[in-house]
Amino acid sequence: MPKRREPALAIKEASNTPTPAQIEAFAAGADGEVITQNAILDSDASRDFKAIRLPFNEYEYRQLEEASRRTGRSKLNFIRYAMLKMAAETNENI
Repeated sequence: MPKRREPALAIKEASNTPTPAQIEAFAAGADGEVITQNAILDSDASRDFKAIRLPFNEYEYRQLEEASRRTGRSKLNFIRYAMLKMAAETNENI
């Protein structure tokens, strides 16, 4: 006589009932409301959060090479420096 087996999914569904807080967070996300916690960001953290592929035309790339050579920075460091400087200037004007 074969042994009858119950699917593991049926057991997990019964024990994995969402809490009211989880339901509320899901509904808020569906409505477009993002609940974020005020996190303190570290400017010296490792750079594994996001990556961007940034295409250049020949003129822009030559400008980047020349500017990074003159400042003694790598191309990537020069782009980061310029972005942070522009962000700081933008925040000052607000």
